[in-house]
Amino acid sequence: MRRLKEGKFFFVLGVLLLLVSPPFIRAALPGQQNPMALIQSGTESALRILHESQRRQAPSLRQRKDEILAIVNEYFNFDEMAKRALGRPWKEQPPEKRQEFAQLFKQLLFNTYINRLDNYTGSNERVFYDSEKLDGDYAIVKTHILYQGNNNIPIEYRLHRDGGRWQVYDVLVEGISFVDNYRGQFGSILTNESFDSLLIRLRQKVDQSS
Repeated sequence: MRRLKEGKFFFVLGVLLLLVSPPFIRAALPGQQNPMALIQSGTESALRILHESQRRQAPSLRQRKDEILAIVNEYFNFDEMAKRALGRPWKEQPPEKRQEFAQLFKQLLFNTYINRLDNYTGSNERVFYDSEKLDGDYAIVKTHILYQGNNNIPIEYRLHRDGGRWQVYDVLVEGISFVDNYRGQFGSILTNESFDSLLIRLRQKVDQSS
Protein backbone atom coordinates (compact mmCIF):
# COMPACT_ATOMS: atom_id res chain seq x y z
CA MET A 1 0.00 0.00 0.00
CA ARG A 2 1.28 3.44 -0.89
CA ARG A 3 1.68 5.81 2.03
CA LEU A 4 1.15 9.54 2.06
CA LYS A 5 4.14 11.80 2.44
CA GLU A 6 4.03 13.08 6.01
CA GLY A 7 4.09 16.80 5.26
CA LYS A 8 1.20 16.65 2.81
CA PHE A 9 -0.69 14.18 4.98
CA PHE A 10 -0.68 16.37 8.08
CA PHE A 11 -1.35 19.59 6.19
CA VAL A 12 -4.34 18.27 4.27
CA LEU A 13 -5.90 16.27 7.10
CA GLY A 14 -5.30 19.16 9.45
CA VAL A 15 -7.26 21.43 7.14
CA LEU A 16 -10.02 18.83 7.05
CA LEU A 17 -10.26 18.78 10.83
CA LEU A 18 -10.67 22.57 10.82
CA LEU A 19 -13.36 22.68 8.20
CA VAL A 20 -15.43 25.43 9.77
CA SER A 21 -15.33 28.46 12.04
CA PRO A 22 -18.14 29.59 14.40
CA PRO A 23 -19.43 32.39 12.09
CA PHE A 24 -19.81 29.80 9.32
CA ILE A 25 -21.79 27.50 11.61
CA ARG A 26 -24.23 30.28 12.39
CA ALA A 27 -24.59 31.18 8.73
CA ALA A 28 -25.34 27.72 7.33
CA LEU A 29 -25.58 24.36 9.04
CA PRO A 30 -24.17 21.24 7.26
CA GLY A 31 -27.58 19.86 6.36
CA GLN A 32 -28.49 23.07 4.55
CA GLN A 33 -25.75 22.80 1.92
CA ASN A 34 -25.01 20.50 -0.98
CA PRO A 35 -21.68 18.60 -0.78
CA MET A 36 -19.68 20.93 -3.03
CA ALA A 37 -20.85 24.06 -1.21
CA LEU A 38 -20.14 22.44 2.14
CA ILE A 39 -16.57 21.56 1.20
CA GLN A 40 -15.88 24.92 -0.45
CA SER A 41 -17.21 27.11 2.35
CA GLY A 42 -15.64 24.91 5.01
CA THR A 43 -12.20 24.78 3.42
CA GLU A 44 -12.07 28.54 2.97
CA SER A 45 -13.06 29.01 6.61
CA ALA A 46 -10.40 26.49 7.67
CA LEU A 47 -7.66 28.40 5.88
CA ARG A 48 -8.89 31.61 7.48
CA ILE A 49 -8.51 30.02 10.93
CA LEU A 50 -4.99 28.87 10.05
CA HIS A 51 -3.95 32.32 8.90
CA GLU A 52 -5.53 34.01 11.92
CA SER A 53 -3.61 31.72 14.26
CA GLN A 54 -0.33 33.12 12.92
CA ARG A 55 -1.05 36.62 14.20
CA ARG A 56 0.95 37.57 17.25
CA GLN A 57 -1.99 38.32 19.54
CA ALA A 58 -4.43 35.75 18.16
CA PRO A 59 -5.34 32.58 20.12
CA SER A 60 -3.34 29.56 19.00
CA LEU A 61 -5.02 26.51 17.54
CA ARG A 62 -4.30 24.60 20.73
CA GLN A 63 -6.04 27.27 22.77
CA ARG A 64 -9.12 26.82 20.56
CA LYS A 65 -9.12 23.00 20.67
CA ASP A 66 -12.39 22.54 22.55
CA GLU A 67 -14.16 25.10 20.40
CA ILE A 68 -12.90 23.55 17.17
CA LEU A 69 -13.63 19.97 18.24
CA ALA A 70 -17.27 20.81 18.99
CA ILE A 71 -17.61 22.27 15.50
CA VAL A 72 -15.82 19.44 13.72
CA ASN A 73 -18.25 16.91 15.21
CA GLU A 74 -20.95 18.49 13.06
CA TYR A 75 -19.09 17.85 9.83
CA PHE A 76 -17.39 14.49 10.23
CA ASN A 77 -19.03 11.14 10.88
CA PHE A 78 -16.30 9.78 13.14
CA ASP A 79 -18.25 6.63 14.00
CA GLU A 80 -18.45 5.73 10.32
CA MET A 81 -14.78 6.63 9.80
CA ALA A 82 -13.75 4.47 12.76
CA LYS A 83 -15.92 1.56 11.57
CA ARG A 84 -14.42 1.65 8.09
CA ALA A 85 -10.87 2.13 9.40
CA LEU A 86 -11.17 -0.92 11.65
CA GLY A 87 -12.81 -3.07 8.99
CA ARG A 88 -14.08 -6.58 9.69
CA PRO A 89 -13.08 -6.64 13.41
CA TRP A 90 -15.67 -3.90 14.04
CA LYS A 91 -18.52 -6.45 13.77
CA GLU A 92 -16.81 -8.71 16.31
CA GLN A 93 -16.77 -6.10 19.08
CA PRO A 94 -19.53 -5.35 21.60
CA PRO A 95 -21.13 -1.87 21.43
CA GLU A 96 -19.15 -0.47 24.35
CA LYS A 97 -15.82 -1.37 22.75
CA ARG A 98 -16.90 0.03 19.40
CA GLN A 99 -17.85 3.27 21.13
CA GLU A 100 -14.51 3.50 22.94
CA PHE A 101 -12.56 2.74 19.77
CA ALA A 102 -14.44 5.43 17.81
CA GLN A 103 -13.90 8.01 20.57
CA LEU A 104 -10.18 7.23 20.88
CA PHE A 105 -9.78 7.28 17.10
CA LYS A 106 -11.40 10.72 16.87
CA GLN A 107 -9.42 12.16 19.76
CA LEU A 108 -6.11 10.85 18.45
CA LEU A 109 -6.70 12.31 15.00
CA PHE A 110 -7.75 15.63 16.36
CA ASN A 111 -4.88 15.98 18.85
CA THR A 112 -2.29 14.90 16.29
CA TYR A 113 -3.31 17.37 13.60
CA ILE A 114 -3.96 20.30 15.92
CA ASN A 115 -0.50 19.83 17.44
CA ARG A 116 1.16 19.64 14.04
CA LEU A 117 -0.75 22.60 12.64
CA ASP A 118 0.39 24.80 15.51
CA ASN A 119 3.66 24.92 13.54
CA TYR A 120 1.89 25.90 10.33
CA THR A 121 3.78 28.59 8.41
CA GLY A 122 2.05 28.71 5.01
CA SER A 123 -0.17 31.48 3.72
CA ASN A 124 -0.44 31.16 -0.05
CA GLU A 125 -2.44 27.98 -0.63
CA ARG A 126 -4.90 27.97 -3.50
CA VAL A 127 -7.82 25.55 -3.49
CA PHE A 128 -9.69 24.54 -6.66
CA TYR A 129 -13.11 22.85 -6.59
CA ASP A 130 -13.25 20.52 -9.56
CA SER A 131 -16.38 18.39 -9.52
CA GLU A 132 -19.27 16.93 -7.54
CA LYS A 133 -20.89 13.53 -8.13
CA LEU A 134 -24.12 12.53 -6.38
CA ASP A 135 -25.39 8.97 -6.04
CA GLY A 136 -28.44 8.93 -3.79
CA ASP A 137 -27.27 9.55 -0.23
CA TYR A 138 -23.59 9.35 -1.21
CA ALA A 139 -21.43 11.99 -2.85
CA ILE A 140 -17.87 12.55 -4.07
CA VAL A 141 -16.36 16.02 -4.24
CA LYS A 142 -13.04 16.40 -6.05
CA THR A 143 -10.70 19.31 -5.37
CA HIS A 144 -7.01 20.09 -5.53
CA ILE A 145 -4.68 22.37 -3.57
CA LEU A 146 -1.64 24.25 -4.83
CA TYR A 147 0.62 24.20 -1.78
CA GLN A 148 4.18 25.47 -1.22
CA GLY A 149 4.81 26.61 -4.73
CA ASN A 150 4.15 23.87 -7.25
CA ASN A 151 2.87 21.09 -4.99
CA ASN A 152 -0.41 20.09 -6.59
CA ILE A 153 -2.37 17.89 -4.16
CA PRO A 154 -5.58 16.25 -5.48
CA ILE A 155 -8.14 15.64 -2.74
CA GLU A 156 -11.33 13.61 -3.01
CA TYR A 157 -13.96 13.89 -0.28
CA ARG A 158 -16.49 11.11 0.24
CA LEU A 159 -19.68 12.09 2.00
CA HIS A 160 -22.86 10.41 3.21
CA ARG A 161 -26.23 12.02 3.90
CA ASP A 162 -28.01 10.82 7.01
CA GLY A 163 -31.12 12.55 8.32
CA GLY A 164 -30.69 15.32 5.76
CA ARG A 165 -27.12 16.10 6.89
CA TRP A 166 -24.08 15.59 4.68
CA GLN A 167 -20.96 14.45 6.54
CA VAL A 168 -17.48 13.38 5.46
CA TYR A 169 -16.58 9.73 6.10
CA ASP A 170 -13.40 9.36 4.04
CA VAL A 171 -10.85 11.47 2.18
CA LEU A 172 -8.45 10.47 -0.58
CA VAL A 173 -5.23 12.49 -0.86
CA GLU A 174 -3.28 11.85 -4.06
CA GLY A 175 -5.45 8.77 -4.56
CA ILE A 176 -4.70 7.32 -1.14
CA SER A 177 -7.63 6.73 1.18
CA PHE A 178 -7.39 8.09 4.70
CA VAL A 179 -9.56 5.23 5.98
CA ASP A 180 -7.59 2.57 4.10
CA ASN A 181 -4.33 3.99 5.46
CA TYR A 182 -5.48 3.44 9.03
CA ARG A 183 -7.11 0.08 8.26
CA GLY A 184 -3.72 -1.19 7.18
CA GLN A 185 -2.09 0.00 10.40
CA PHE A 186 -4.81 -1.45 12.63
CA GLY A 187 -4.78 -4.71 10.68
CA SER A 188 -1.03 -5.09 11.21
CA ILE A 189 -1.47 -4.69 14.96
CA LEU A 190 -4.43 -7.07 15.17
CA THR A 191 -2.52 -9.76 13.29
CA ASN A 192 -0.44 -10.37 16.41
CA GLU A 193 -2.36 -8.66 19.21
CA SER A 194 -5.86 -8.60 20.65
CA PHE A 195 -8.41 -5.84 20.21
CA ASP A 196 -7.94 -4.95 23.88
CA SER A 197 -4.23 -4.43 23.18
CA LEU A 198 -5.14 -2.10 20.32
CA LEU A 199 -7.35 -0.08 22.68
CA ILE A 200 -4.49 0.17 25.17
CA ARG A 201 -2.18 1.45 22.41
CA LEU A 202 -4.74 4.06 21.39
CA ARG A 203 -5.29 5.23 24.98
CA GLN A 204 -1.54 5.69 25.40
CA LYS A 205 -1.23 7.62 22.13
CA VAL A 206 -4.14 9.89 23.05
CA ASP A 207 -2.55 10.64 26.41
CA GLN A 208 0.78 11.42 24.76
CA SER A 209 -0.82 13.73 22.19
CA SER A 210 -2.99 15.67 24.64
